Amino acid sequence: MSQSSFDPITIAPSATALALAKLAHSASWTQHPREVTEHALKIVRDTLGVMLGGSTLAEVRKLAAMAPGLGAGDATIFGISHTAAAHVAALVNGTGGVSLELDEGNQYAVNHPSIHMLPALWALAEEQGASGAQLMHALIVGYEIGVRVGAATQLRQSVHPFGSHTIVGTAAGAAVLQGMDIKQTATALEIAAGLCIASSQNAANAGASVRNLFTGFTNHNGLLAVRLAKAGFSGEPGALESVFGKVLGSGFDLTVGEGLAPYYITRNYFKIYACSRWNHAPIEAAARIMADGDIALDAIEAIDVHTFDPATRLSGTTVANGYAAKHSIPYNVAAQVVYGSNSLEVYTDAHVQDARVQALLGKIRVLEDPALTALLPGIRAGRVTLRLSSGEVRMAQSEQPKGGFDNPLSEQELLEKFRLLAGMALPAAQVEALLEAIAALPGADSVRTVSGLLKTA
Repeated sequence: MSQSSFDPITIAPSATALALAKLAHSASWTQHPREVTEHALKIVRDTLGVMLGGSTLAEVRKLAAMAPGLGAGDATIFGISHTAAAHVAALVNGTGGVSLELDEGNQYAVNHPSIHMLPALWALAEEQGASGAQLMHALIVGYEIGVRVGAATQLRQSVHPFGSHTIVGTAAGAAVLQGMDIKQTATALEIAAGLCIASSQNAANAGASVRNLFTGFTNHNGLLAVRLAKAGFSGEPGALESVFGKVLGSGFDLTVGEGLAPYYITRNYFKIYACSRWNHAPIEAAARIMADGDIALDAIEAIDVHTFDPATRLSGTTVANGYAAKHSIPYNVAAQVVYGSNSLEVYTDAHVQDARVQALLGKIRVLEDPALTALLPGIRAGRVTLRLSSGEVRMAQSEQPKGGFDNPLSEQELLEKFRLLAGMALPAAQVEALLEAIAALPGADSVRTVSGLLKTA
């Protein structure tokens, strides 16, 4: 049989992908406003903290131990001494960072952009010897692209946001960091769209940790999408409309402007409750009711939680384990009533099985209030109505849960959160040195000046 020569498979990217690629290349680091770069640094710090905290979980530790065998390289795996190939480190660090449910998010994307991007961009920046400014510019660009794609997508009810549209931002940031041109970037974005995860909402509700791998593989696949584009692979023309408008979503309506402003990255939220953000308004409403006076648990007859769609997805009262509890509004309201807390410590199997919590779960209903849904995306409100056996009714509503851009955490609160999470993996002195190194990141010649402090000796 004679040797044949085949033409390379080349397909021109769609107008949508080209418009997003042009947007990704529309600004340089020095053109971002100061408030944007300063806020981006807070996001970097917060995300590094959650990755360190998550690195201590048993399944993440075991995955990290496997990492060198999955792909050898010099990219840092947080919280331990191992290194691996960039895409493998991105998988491990991304998975760990989302596991505690304390990573930042953006309500306009209905997603958590940074944890779907920074693990990949950090590993790539290490590999390339990129500066701190180059890394942060890539993150800002990726964040803005990812949020725009998320805001344009109407996800189906059965689809979990993680592992979906943020991958386009991951690829955009990596393409900018690699110095790709607009056409190559557009191809990478369409490849990335085709490499999404089939992310089921029920994985989270059922308490299955595969849900955390959705985020890890977004980092892994988003980084590989750029490398596949450089290798000569082509994406599906119109992949964004197809995947996000027909497969994972029921609609996709994207308008791409001329520049990144107004920025979405400054309109994010930082989390202090270790659970889905959709729980936070009901948590705070319940806390206000309980703060008004002593209420005996056995005097509570019923609790109604009114919230917005899609938060009603978290209405389950049968909670399988401590991880499923993070994705149950009834559990989170019950935890606030019983324990007065929604910190990391209450998301254990023992807390879920507490007889007081179990008794209360059967009395809680989650209902949509169309008036609250109409407030989206700017306001994510929740209302709790508590009825006592005496006939007394108490009600409270939260419209600006703590941690959002409209009710921000103080710098001291953010630092305390970082020290708590980073301190789960590192000695206190190393945590303080890491804080100093992160503060200096924008001026660092290489991200590796920080990387050494993200792992154990």
